[in-house]
Amino acid sequence: MTDHEYISKLIRHLPPDVCRTFLAQQTSVEIPELNTKDTLTAQRAVLTTHMSELSVHTLQKLEELCESIALLSDGAGQDVIEGIKQEIKTDKGLEAFSALRNPYHRSLWFFENEPRLFDEALNSRQADLFRQSQSCYSGFLADVDLILHEDEQSQERFHEAAAAHFGCPKDEIAIQVFRRLRTDTTAEPTIALYQVSIHYNRPPEIVERVQHSELVANEVVRAISSHITYEPDKGYVEVLSKDTQGRDALAAIVAGTLLASPITGESVPIKQYDYQSLAAPRNFDISNEPVTSVKVLELGYAGPICGSSIAKVSIRDPQDIYSAAKSLYNNPAFEFRDYTLNYAKISIKLRKEGRGRARTITIELRGENRCNIKTKREKDRALCDHLLHKWNLVKEVSKDARPIDPLAA
Repeated sequence: MTDHEYISKLIRHLPPDVCRTFLAQQTSVEIPELNTKDTLTAQRAVLTTHMSELSVHTLQKLEELCESIALLSDGAGQDVIEGIKQEIKTDKGLEAFSALRNPYHRSLWFFENEPRLFDEALNSRQADLFRQSQSCYSGFLADVDLILHEDEQSQERFHEAAAAHFGCPKDEIAIQVFRRLRTDTTAEPTIALYQVSIHYNRPPEIVERVQHSELVANEVVRAISSHITYEPDKGYVEVLSKDTQGRDALAAIVAGTLLASPITGESVPIKQYDYQSLAAPRNFDISNEPVTSVKVLELGYAGPICGSSIAKVSIRDPQDIYSAAKSLYNNPAFEFRDYTLNYAKISIKLRKEGRGRARTITIELRGENRCNIKTKREKDRALCDHLLHKWNLVKEVSKDARPIDPLAA
């Protein structure tokens, strides 16, 4: 399933029988009973084969769902679930959940049994990740419309170069290649993005655990992951890695081996945002969008006397932020247009889809090029990016010689 990263993750990490039931319910596909005498690899191969037969549209919807479940399966997601599990409605439900040890199974249980808590946990996880995020992103320019080479020779060169870069044996490096398809056109689906994920082992570390009522030391080897993506229509090679100094080298390795087109090191253009138009009431065009309402919740500005200030209004407040600011400052003549905005928070209420409930997502704009949409799920990120352009809140793209901001969209 190289086109669908998160479907593959669930097939790989969930118990096969649990995964079979979940996939059958979500796709209405008849998947035969798995032979428990077969190896786990063989059982998962059966699931992969049946998923590969689905239509592109069905796979894309399933991929979005699997992404949300996978997001609550990592460390940050499990921390949120651990904090929210006490809100499970029944003692029987809490007991059933607590008996699960597989983090993917725990996330799936929340999705199937506590959908409201699942949504809350997902939103909390994204917010926590945003607060804890560090500079771990760099983007570089390459030629457009390149094809990622997956022949044996190219793969071998890439594997060797990656091993040399990380300074570890080849057999301690795992490489996965995924493709994201573009289905928003009437033509045949095309490749919107290639993703190369590299996983490699860190040196062993000693951790302690309790065994037979005694504290014992255990040697643990942890794998570290880096992700490199390439967008053919833009020519962007982007690297997500905590290795600050090695991101340009990873981009060059992927470009030189798998894309067969070396890059110069020129950084991706930075999107800059122009949200001064929010200083006055305006209509947000939501025609033909999965959106029911839009509201500006917060505006920050640099004041001439008291420095920077932020005016806020509740999403449930019947008045808008412009009227609220006049009351807040006890000044009927107050206008945001008299100041330069340096922060804005926009709330977007989405239509209810399927079994889920209506959701609200927020866009935060800060300074000239900081935006929080990169921390969102892929579907929400794409929608927010589209709406910002539609509402003319994005300036012309400019180039910057420095690594681009990890929160810049």
